[in-house]
Amino acid sequence: MPTHIDVGRLAAVLSARIESENISWRQAASQIGVSPSLLSRLRNGQRPDLDAFVQITQWLKMSADDFLGSTVRTESEPELMSEVAALLRARKDLTETDKTLLENVFKSGLQVLRSTRPAN
Repeated sequence: MPTHIDVGRLAAVLSARIESENISWRQAASQIGVSPSLLSRLRNGQRPDLDAFVQITQWLKMSADDFLGSTVRTESEPELMSEVAALLRARKDLTETDKTLLENVFKSGLQVLRSTRPAN
């Protein structure tokens, strides 16, 4: 079974990080070490090459595994949790312990929400 990069998810998490840091896509490209045109292509749904993919995931402080697998998500929780985690990791006013604590609180909140929803 071929492995797929979930480009839409990667672009969404990247966008969330860029917004949270209040920087431009061009500035992000410079920080990541890729060209602005590569990020533009990514936003348009094109896959990055392997080196760029690794650089982007490292800049996001996320695992490449977070973006590998099926391109179709059946639940919104993994994508939402990844986006929240990326936003928290981008915060410079929080310690690593604070970030972990907030991630755990958010994850617990999502679990409660899922458990209290009526079954379809």
